[in-house]
Amino acid sequence: MKILPFILLIPLFLSAGTVSYGEDPFVLGMSIDAYALGNIKALPMANPSPGGNVAHVEAEKLKIGFQHTEGFGGVYQTDVISGNKDQWSFLIFRGGVGNIPDTRDALLDYGSDGVAGTNDADGTEDNGLMDPGERLSINSITYFSTQQFLAELGYSHLLRENLAVHGTARLLYTDLYAERGLGIGFHGGLLYEPFQKFRVGVEVTDVLTTTMFWSSGLTEVYAPQIYLGFDFRKGFDSVPFVFRPILQLELPLGNDKAQLNGDIWGYSGGLEIIFQDQLYIQLGQNSLDQFQLGALIRTQYMDIQYGTGFSDLSKIAGQTHRVGVGLKLDELKLF
Repeated sequence: MKILPFILLIPLFLSAGTVSYGEDPFVLGMSIDAYALGNIKALPMANPSPGGNVAHVEAEKLKIGFQHTEGFGGVYQTDVISGNKDQWSFLIFRGGVGNIPDTRDALLDYGSDGVAGTNDADGTEDNGLMDPGERLSINSITYFSTQQFLAELGYSHLLRENLAVHGTARLLYTDLYAERGLGIGFHGGLLYEPFQKFRVGVEVTDVLTTTMFWSSGLTEVYAPQIYLGFDFRKGFDSVPFVFRPILQLELPLGNDKAQLNGDIWGYSGGLEIIFQDQLYIQLGQNSLDQFQLGALIRTQYMDIQYGTGFSDLSKIAGQTHRVGVGLKLDELKLF
């Protein structure tokens, strides 16, 4: 415990020359409840999230989850498989864009008159540009896709009955068609429950930085970020609901910081309304001031989730829809 504060402060000394957007592609792979409550990473959720806290003070039952996201009208799609058992958790993420047209070899560069072999006086024939009167050859258009993969393995260790720490190792692979990148990184954090139904969580993403090695020879370093979160559960005798407010503070440590709602730091939060531990309504706002919401239906054997967000980009590119299913394998008694 004496060295824990030092470990959490290490990123402050390693942030020079790094970028702070490394986790952005994985936002759409967050567990739906974490996403709907404001992109929460500091506190563990029902299912593991990329870069999220997976520490816990109670034994985890065997559970596996799957979720699919149709981002921005279905252009960007993600699939996530996650699970946990006892002290261990795992996550596999795939995101990508398919059927991207490649028109680089499809130009009929005949010049402004549209006829081949006429050596147009204006110099537009065979100049490599699409000039007025020129067109593409439909049969010469090819298609490609880009993909991004992430695998995480987490371990939670109980220090005291109300205090746990965790570490997560991650491997990243990105295929941009023209270039490919391979990366490795680590996350770490803690979960503290000072009293019943109140939790404090800390998560440091990209501890010691996360490094991507590209086929072009470029080395890209993702900057660490620190997340601090609080939540508690409050019920009332007069209503059949339990309320769970949540607050998260975040501090990116890179030189190129995102413009969060606090300029160089951000805050987000949300509210979960629980009805008889079966229906969960989640409302949240992330650190970019974007409103998000979700719902979870919990049964004995599975959880069913839906989430969406309302950003300026969604208004232009199309709505993002997220669906997920979690199977409680302990209850199904399949193993």
